[in-house]
Order: sequence, then structure tokens, then C-alpha cells
Amino acid sequence: RSATMASLEAIIQTNIKPIVYALFNIISVTCIVVVNKKVFNEHHFHFPILLVLIHTLITYLGLRLTACVGLFEMKDLPLYPRLVLAASFVLYNGASLINLNVNTVGFYQISKILVTPTVMLINFAMYSESTTSDVKAAVGIMLVGVTMATVTDVDVTTVGLMIGMLAVFGAAQQQILIQRVQKKLGATSNQVLVSYTPYVAGMLAIVSPLDHMITKEESAHSGVESYMNWWNNYASTVGLATIFFSGCCGLLVSLSTFLMINATSALTYNIVGHLKTVTILSMGVLLFGDSMSTKKFMGIVFALTGVIWYSMINLRKQQQKQPEKVDAANKTPASKSVSGSTSTA
Repeated sequence: RSATMASLEAIIQTNIKPIVYALFNIISVTCIVVVNKKVFNEHHFHFPILLVLIHTLITYLGLRLTACVGLFEMKDLPLYPRLVLAASFVLYNGASLINLNVNTVGFYQISKILVTPTVMLINFAMYSESTTSDVKAAVGIMLVGVTMATVTDVDVTTVGLMIGMLAVFGAAQQQILIQRVQKKLGATSNQVLVSYTPYVAGMLAIVSPLDHMITKEESAHSGVESYMNWWNNYASTVGLATIFFSGCCGLLVSLSTFLMINATSALTYNIVGHLKTVTILSMGVLLFGDSMSTKKFMGIVFALTGVIWYSMINLRKQQQKQPEKVDAANKTPASKSVSGSTSTA
């Protein structure tokens, strides 16, 4: 009984952090979606790359401030992995923004769904990390459900398909890199974030004048001139405060993403992302009276079934590992005692 209780306590302790990080990520992502809608629609700030740049600068300054007050220690990290992670981030965000602009919402949603199997494929092809048949089946059921619940039209051109696939690869490799860089460098999420964000900011500053090319707003202005036009016609104290708050939300999204991927995996991070989508759909029906078709309902059921199955598989793995850890921990003091008595003799 004591071994069972110890195993149960170990499982609970193992899952507390991932659950907290998942909730942290869901709340921060929800906040940034709401705030960014206000930034784009109410304050006419149609500069997505510049907004990501603002997020990056606020993230860097916020983390430096927390380091200065002693909440975490800075760590000197090698340059190359930071540059790779920065370039990966810019590729992922740029491709996603272009994907949303040139493709329909339905195909954009399909591309988001395809990130999950792409993560599994990259992990297998590049790092020889395979998943069990049960995991593949659970993920497959979940993806079918999310597709049924969210996808409507899937019209796409050849160029749109290529951009969509680039966005899929960009998102997958970014998530995998976040996990591997943190583990390889032995650094915390805060340490990696604060060390690579200056390079992200520099890269975004170079490409930010291209904002007008990836927005659907028709304007005679481009580059710096478009920024001045916004400043003269739409800038306000409320608007600037909303943009700043969006940047603070960006800091929380970045931090929660790094924490969660480091505590779990890129695949689990994707699963939680799809769960978040299904939850938003369900809350829309329950709280705001959104329509619920049979197809959407069945999609939500399939998606939740896949998520629950995936969670049960992970819990089963932890239950199998915990007795081994407990036995090893119980044997360690005994072995030390034996070696100590032998040396005394």
C-alpha cells in the first residue's frame, strides 16, 4: 500500500507543473487573441510583423527586469543555437501570417491541424523518436474530430498550398527546437528566451517594412510612411496602451510555451492546443448560443475522445515507470549502508 501511495504521489507531482503550464498557456493565448482583435479592428494597427516585434522587445525587457530583481539568473549561451532559434521563430511567424492572408480560413485551419503529425514525422525522421500505435491512433482520432469541428471550406491554390506547407513545417520545427535547445543547453525557459529575443528583434526589424504585403488592408502607403500615416490618423493613448498590453500578453504566451514544451513535449503542446480549440467551440455554444451542427458535435466528441485517450496513455506510462523509481530510491540507502559497513570493517 505504501508503494502504491508513493507511486500515486509521484505521478501527481510529475503532472502538477505541466497542468499549470497548460492552463497558463491557454489563458495567455486567449487573452492575446482578444487583445489583438482590438489592436487590429478598433485601433486599425494593421502591422502584424511590427506587432510581433513589439511583443519581442517587451518580452526581452520584461525578462531582463525580472533577472535584475533576482527572480532568475542570466546564463551565457552559445551564439549558434540562439541564431537558429531566432531564425526559426521569424520563419514560423512570417509563414503563418502569409498563410492566413493568402488562404481561406478552412485551409488555414487544416494547416494548423497538420502541425501535429508533422511534429511526429520530424521527430521520427531526424531524431529516431517513434510513437506507439496507441498514441498514433489517439492523435488520429483527435485530428479527425478537430477537422470535423472546425474546417468548412478547403479551397487552395498551388501557391497557397506551398505557403501553407511552409507554415506547417515552420511551426513544427519551431516547437521541436524549443524543446531540444533548452534540454541541450541545460538552460531554463527564462534563460533561453532572454538570450535569443534580441536576435529575433533584429531580424523582425529588417522585415517589418514588408507588413503591407501580408495584410488585406488596401493602402497607398507602405513601409515607414504607413507607420506615420497610422500615427497621424489613429494613434491614441488607449490605442498605445492596448498595443503595450498586447506585448505583455505576448511575453506570457512565449514564456508559457517554452515552459510547457520543456515540461512535456512538442507533441503534447500540440494536443493541448487542439483541446483549447475544442474548448472554445464548446464554450461558444454553451455561453453565447453559437450553432451546433451534428458534424461539429461529432467532431468535438471525437476530439475529446482522442485527447482523453492520449492522456490515459501517458498516465499509464508514468504508472509503469514510478514503481521502478520507487524501488531504486528504496535500494539506494540500503546499498550505501552496506558499502559503509564494509568500509568500516
